Amino acid sequence: MRIFIITMDDPIQTYRFIKEIIDAKEDEIVGLAVPKGNRLTLSKGKSKYTYVLSLLLIMGPWHFFTSSVKTVAFKIKKKLHALGIAKSPSIAAYAASKNIPTRYITTPNSKKFREYLETLGLDIIINQSQNIIKKELLSIPKIGVLNRHNALLPKNRGRLTPFWVVFNGDKETGVSIHFVEEGIDSGDIVVQKKYTVSKKDNFNSIVKKNYAIASKAMIEALNLLNSDSYQLIPNDDDKATYNTTPTFKEAWAYRKKVWKSYFK
Repeated sequence: MRIFIITMDDPIQTYRFIKEIIDAKEDEIVGLAVPKGNRLTLSKGKSKYTYVLSLLLIMGPWHFFTSSVKTVAFKIKKKLHALGIAKSPSIAAYAASKNIPTRYITTPNSKKFREYLETLGLDIIINQSQNIIKKELLSIPKIGVLNRHNALLPKNRGRLTPFWVVFNGDKETGVSIHFVEEGIDSGDIVVQKKYTVSKKDNFNSIVKKNYAIASKAMIEALNLLNSDSYQLIPNDDDKATYNTTPTFKEAWAYRKKVWKSYFK
């Protein structure tokens, strides 16, 4: 199987997720690309500052602080690497250390990048960027484009799903590995990993649990798609629910809910 990875350069969770896939499948991965953009990349009309304040309320001061420190340290190390005085912390550098060709791109939807991918004879593309993948790119790999989604599709399609799982009081959640289509998180599901949401769970614990099983789920999906027999799980639009980026008001309501839970 010939696999290509498109991923954001995120030091908080995505680095470990992609690293574990590389370690398991390095002989089958034929390239990795890092587009511009990060977790703070929002759609037009959305305020980045309001989103950051909302994340502070959702994550809580300590987790927000530690994540911010890791992000700043990551950016400093990249600048030092550019000056030739530090090892690169980028996932692209790790892939390159495994002799996997890497590149930094503006967007995976560019004609030049698509033409490059068409020369590779790809079976699978794993997309973990913040980009919405367009039809022309989706048609390149023989099997399809895969995504990791932090919820049990078709429920909780959209952004920041661990927040909505806790906010809405869901009894279970997990990770879905699914095919990417032109719709929002709408492709058929290859693998789902479920677990029960406890009363003590919050946004941070759900994110941690999801990433603890995410790479295993993706590797299992790749193995299944490389086998002669597998059965996809329907991602039924009629059963779907959709989430948008939480508003400041919703983040504040969540934080009050968390504070109240401390006294129960």
